[in-house]
Amino acid sequence: MNHIVKPIMGRQLPTPTPTATPPIPNNLQEECIRVNKVYDWVVLANSYRNKIAIPDDCRALVDAAIRAGQDISFSCVEPVTPAPTCSVVGIRRETIVVGGTTVRVGVVHFVFGATVQLTVFADGTPLCTFTTTVQFDQEVVLCLPEPLGEDNIVCRISAIECSPTGSVLLGGMVQLDVIICVEIQVEAEVKLEVLAKFCSPRPNTIPVPSPTPSFRCPPITFPPQCPPIFPVRNCDCQASVNALVPNVSISLGIPLTVAVGTIQLIADICPSCDPSSSSFTFNFFDNILPGIPPGDQSFSFSPTTISSPTCISVLPGLVIDLGLTVTGTGVRTFTSTGVQETLTYSLTLAETALGLPDVIILTLTDPSGVLVFTANITVVPDTELLVRDCVTFGDIVITTP
Repeated sequence: MNHIVKPIMGRQLPTPTPTATPPIPNNLQEECIRVNKVYDWVVLANSYRNKIAIPDDCRALVDAAIRAGQDISFSCVEPVTPAPTCSVVGIRRETIVVGGTTVRVGVVHFVFGATVQLTVFADGTPLCTFTTTVQFDQEVVLCLPEPLGEDNIVCRISAIECSPTGSVLLGGMVQLDVIICVEIQVEAEVKLEVLAKFCSPRPNTIPVPSPTPSFRCPPITFPPQCPPIFPVRNCDCQASVNALVPNVSISLGIPLTVAVGTIQLIADICPSCDPSSSSFTFNFFDNILPGIPPGDQSFSFSPTTISSPTCISVLPGLVIDLGLTVTGTGVRTFTSTGVQETLTYSLTLAETALGLPDVIILTLTDPSGVLVFTANITVVPDTELLVRDCVTFGDIVITTP
């Protein structure tokens, strides 16, 4: 049996969702984070003296130069490799008084080691070169609350300088003065609720020798942030729209001509107050009234870029509670022909008093700056458009006692 199928005439409009999804807030609030807490942070500089034996093959050349009456001198450098070492060899607990307060501390015994390279000169001419390892130890008082131990101590030698102190000693020895700069931290993983800032190390006042005036430890510095890149600044306001408004007047074309149709806007501007996550789609469904204007002018518009919103509280001729405007570029596609064009846009969303109709304003401009579409819709149902404030760091009032 043959069935006759009749085509459906006309166009179908999408069924509107009755309410807009509320914007996802991302306001400042108490947060718990897992971090390494620094219990103590010490920088120290110290000078140590070592007697180094000249290797036999080099000593023979040195002895011959001395017998020949030549002047013997030395130079010392610190090669990049191997890296200097810093290790903990013992910890004992003591109770001491610091600033009038009794404190339980850890007295940590460190051993520092470094490889240096010595060159021997005879009358200014290099005679031989050799490497040697220097080693020295020191005890440092640290805040090391139990059960923290050796695994919680981070030690780093940040700089070394060595210098010979004279000529060849008896027994073929050379005396070296070695200055080291050491950074020591005590840290452990904790859970903290924080508002944070950079901190600085305390001076090692419990106690350490003063650094040699001619040699200074490198300063403790932090790399600068890159505010234009990261972190991305949160939005000051956000919006969510799911609106379908029939029989509204708009203007389109060159020159602008009035048309009547249905507008549909689905938008999520700054979800979680994150400007990089904004999205929206706009559709215009032409009622195709005779001569206003000729042809089907229905189109869809999809943005390719969306700016961070500018929050507004005033619109000319309208009373609003809160609104926002985003701008950018996008592609308009005409439904009947498939023709596409790249345009710039400005989209304004405004929340009025509770229960009153809200506002959508959209303008599209061609590459030469000519306005090709405007829609100023002030009859958007209140439940279909929501604009909210985002709480940012600038909203916090900091007071000090």
